[in-house]
Amino acid sequence: MSKASVQSQALRVTVVGMVLDLFLGLTKLTGGALTQSFALIVDGIHSLSDAITDIFVLVITQTADPHAKGKHPHRHSRLETMGMVAIGMLIFTIAGILLYDSIMRLQRISTLPVPAAAGLIIALVSVASKEWIYRYTMSVATRIDSSLLKANAWHSRTDAISSVVVLVGLLAARQGYTWMDTVAAFIVTLIIARMGWGLCMDSLRELIETTIPIQRRRQIENTILGVKGILSISSLQSLPSGGRIILVLQLVVEPRITVSEGHQLGEIVSHTLTGNFSEIAEVSVQIEPEDTDDEHAGRSVHPSHFPPRQVMIDAIRSSCAGLVNSEDIDSIILHYLEQGIEAEVTLTQSGVSAVDTAALEAALGQVEHIVSIKILGKLAEVSLIRHQ
Repeated sequence: MSKASVQSQALRVTVVGMVLDLFLGLTKLTGGALTQSFALIVDGIHSLSDAITDIFVLVITQTADPHAKGKHPHRHSRLETMGMVAIGMLIFTIAGILLYDSIMRLQRISTLPVPAAAGLIIALVSVASKEWIYRYTMSVATRIDSSLLKANAWHSRTDAISSVVVLVGLLAARQGYTWMDTVAAFIVTLIIARMGWGLCMDSLRELIETTIPIQRRRQIENTILGVKGILSISSLQSLPSGGRIILVLQLVVEPRITVSEGHQLGEIVSHTLTGNFSEIAEVSVQIEPEDTDDEHAGRSVHPSHFPPRQVMIDAIRSSCAGLVNSEDIDSIILHYLEQGIEAEVTLTQSGVSAVDTAALEAALGQVEHIVSIKILGKLAEVSLIRHQ
């Protein structure tokens, strides 16, 4: 199953659950007001709270700028987590207000109204709907092997339990125990409070606890090093991102590969990790060259003390002047290594036949910072076009 298909199925089931929560929330709020059931009103707020968290996650994941994330993954993930903290605090505050209202209502039991029978129907619909979304979400989660969706499925079943509590409270209230409707509301409010508190604590924990378990880290490292072309891992950091993690990697490769080869290796590592570890949401890869100097072997380097490419190119062309025509120099490739710069000068066929190779090597050897020279002859170009 392709990654796009997995993401599509996960998005679909999340949207279905969100729409259902919005529908149930508004229905229970309206029904609670019309049937005079405080428990239904509170349960409606519970459903709307679930919908709000779903909407927040969907908006963040669908509107976030991927280029911005690539530049500042740490900042982006922190904003997501702080947003969840704010939602958790809002839900917890609402729960506090409802708890106070429930306590006040229980102090005047004699004035509590008897909820209308229609409230029972709404509660039954809520229980059935929540059980259905649980089964639907769990089936998709099992099919695409998503631990996040499985957790969401169990959350839906927990929501169904709150609707069962409301149903019992309504039945008891209809039998003359009018205070049971408020007791049911009190219990559901505690569930809402626990939900808000959990969101806050989980999100705050993400802000301060970003360490990957040792065993899992070793599995990730072995997967990275299993990609042919990756020599070692210079740095591996993890950042929180909405319950998952972003990996920021610095990987060491052979210093003579091209930029496009290095980019391709980074893409392979990224796709391999996100495809094999469900907790990894994104991978940011920085490619670094290996130090080939035996004295410093095994660590990556940044030979920034050497002149930039254009300065070296100009120096090489200047040294070649008088020995080979400028138009006969087809390309110049530089390898920046710790011990110096390796130069590869490719000449056209006419340039190769006319040049004094020994004199050219001697001239290039006088260019400062160059420690190795290769003079290559360009063969006839062959353009291969593959028709799709």
